[in-house]
Amino acid sequence: MTYVVCEVQRGLRESEVTASIHDAEGRTAFLRVERDFLMQKNGKNYLPVGVIHDTGEHTLIELPHEADSGANRLWVDSSRILIQRGARERSPA
Repeated sequence: MTYVVCEVQRGLRESEVTASIHDAEGRTAFLRVERDFLMQKNGKNYLPVGVIHDTGEHTLIELPHEADSGANRLWVDSSRILIQRGARERSPA
């Protein structure tokens, strides 16, 4: 499973949050998701995403649903990606 690090703010209901993801150009995309959809690890929150392309420096990700901006895909710094396979994990940067 692939995840992107995100920041979390309160949602409209107790069971949801607003996840914010910073793209490679410094813009922020906001998605409202269920709180238990996120993974927490080492004090950080991670949103599951799909990987479309990885240049090594930047990764094109597909969001689980459309962001408030209308974006479905974002280029993010590869250092913000966490790839977890069973008990092993890899961070490309």
